[in-house]
Amino acid sequence: MEIWPKAISLFMLPPVILVIIAAIGLIASLRWRLYGMLTVAISLFLIYLLSIPLTSKRLIAGVELVYPAINPELLPNEGRKPKAIVILGGGRYDNAPEYASATVSSETLARLRFGARLQKATQLPILVSGGLGTDDVSPEAYLMQKTLQDDFGVSAQWLEDDARNTMENALRTSELLLPKDLNQVYLITHASHMPRAVWAFTQTGMLVTPAPTEFTTLSAHPDLRTLEYIPSAEGLVISSLAIRERLGLIWYKFRYSPVKLAEMSRSPKKQREIAAEKAAHAADLQKQAPVQYEQQATPTRIKPKKTVSPPPEAPAPPLPPG
Repeated sequence: MEIWPKAISLFMLPPVILVIIAAIGLIASLRWRLYGMLTVAISLFLIYLLSIPLTSKRLIAGVELVYPAINPELLPNEGRKPKAIVILGGGRYDNAPEYASATVSSETLARLRFGARLQKATQLPILVSGGLGTDDVSPEAYLMQKTLQDDFGVSAQWLEDDARNTMENALRTSELLLPKDLNQVYLITHASHMPRAVWAFTQTGMLVTPAPTEFTTLSAHPDLRTLEYIPSAEGLVISSLAIRERLGLIWYKFRYSPVKLAEMSRSPKKQREIAAEKAAHAADLQKQAPVQYEQQATPTRIKPKKTVSPPPEAPAPPLPPG
């Protein structure tokens, strides 16, 4: 599970980042009183600004309205038609006492509800995507399948239970559907999450028809408009979500280059199988190495010995006279 990106994102988003700025200002005020107090004042103003509905509505609208909502009952009958429905997991509700077991979170439940409605209107098969399972914990995809069957009377045809984040949702889904010639899909996730999800799926070659759900709707009643200037926890949560999705899309475009996606194109299980095959092949080559060396060894050239001629014999001395 990717812990560090999630932990770092918490420190980059309000309210943590604003509290850190305020703390720095207090420390700085011990030596530079004017600058320190000015930093504290700026951080408090930003907390107020991001906490009021007037700001949060505008921030989240810039993310959620990129892809408009669709009505399953009014879908066009002509043009490019998706061939399947993909529902992304949005979290789990572990140790739910009212269910006596783990189940899906409220975010995932909202996506499943809209997915079931879309399936009944289109009669298309469903793929649910969500991993993070262990030996003792069922993957999110299994919890999504159970919820679809028990609560909505719909069954998913494919379960993708290996993904750990949105990019892996896209990769693992494409590995399941593209070989079946199912490259056109309805994609269901939260409206605020849809821009990042669409970008991830298009990088894998999928053709996506966005089907966002759970739009942020704050009261527009005239008598309640004065509340838009009063800070609230809900306003801060919505502003933080809007900033997180913008930063998340920037991070995805930076991190998941084509080379990186090629490395991730196979599931962890498949990567382990390939690594085992490579190790076995390397072991076989190691065993064959001495034989190949002997076969390919260059024969030693033996130089012929040179024949040395004996020195000529000295002439015999002459005999004495008489």
